[in-house]
Amino acid sequence: MTVLEPFAGFEPDTLVRVDDQMLSRFVTVKPAMCGHNARLAGQIGDWTWEAVGHLCGVNTFRATDAQNVPTYLSFFYYQLIGDQAFHLRVPTFGDRLHVVSRCYGFGPESILTVHRLAPASLALPATVSAHEMLHARLPGCLYAQTFNRWIQRRGQGNRELQSAAPSGFRYQHLDRLPPELSPRTAYDAARRGGSFVPDDGTLLLRDDLRLACEVDMGRDLNGVGLLYFASYFEIADSALAKAWRRLGRSDASFLDRVVHAQRLLFLANADACTSLAIRIRRFEAPAQPGREVFDIGISERDSGRVLAIVELCCEEKA
Repeated sequence: MTVLEPFAGFEPDTLVRVDDQMLSRFVTVKPAMCGHNARLAGQIGDWTWEAVGHLCGVNTFRATDAQNVPTYLSFFYYQLIGDQAFHLRVPTFGDRLHVVSRCYGFGPESILTVHRLAPASLALPATVSAHEMLHARLPGCLYAQTFNRWIQRRGQGNRELQSAAPSGFRYQHLDRLPPELSPRTAYDAARRGGSFVPDDGTLLLRDDLRLACEVDMGRDLNGVGLLYFASYFEIADSALAKAWRRLGRSDASFLDRVVHAQRLLFLANADACTSLAIRIRRFEAPAQPGREVFDIGISERDSGRVLAIVELCCEEKA
């Protein structure tokens, strides 16, 4: 057996613990991490699982409760904020990224993780915070925060899920967010109102479209048979692509769009081949010419049960 040496121009990925609340990693972007899809969103989700595992003393990939029943670190709220220089579609093959991840405590059944992705060439410090993401973002960086809940199945299928804290989950040492930095206000309002869009007149409704699709059993399920969290992003993007054409826009302009901010609230899971009803509302922001907001609701067609609420803030490529 021979230990392989890095080949010319390639740097191996590294991961270090900064302290008991943060991790720092350098990674090379690989084909499964980028593109006009949800692969980077999925990779960031994997980094959340890894961060929770390293910082909270639990194997997130094999977590079980006191009765040895599997529990899963499910995604409940996911927010991305970037800029023209670095948004979800920017990274490509071979890019070298510096990723800093920080966990915040939310009790025995939940946790929030903040990530900052930046080109390694920026040589940024290995520290990040929720305050930085929301109020002091560094240019040329992509920020993500995920709010996760521990769940397990209750019965057969994916419709009935319940909270379930795993054995060994340590969170007491983590900082807690002050109320003004917590995502709870935003996601509670979205859950009550069925939308992230504020009802204050700052956004003007321009289009209201309805589409249909289904949970694709060849694409949308994860390794334990649940609707994969990143598939919600892909369902929303696929529906938006169809709406884009209905609006008379070109495929090229869809691929060139800059999604500088995105929020997704995961409210329920679904079984394979479930028929979905999707509503897409397009808003314009008069105070920000060139920017538009797409409000997307994903529901079960037959029951009307809401699965997810999505908001995408877009602008044309500079």
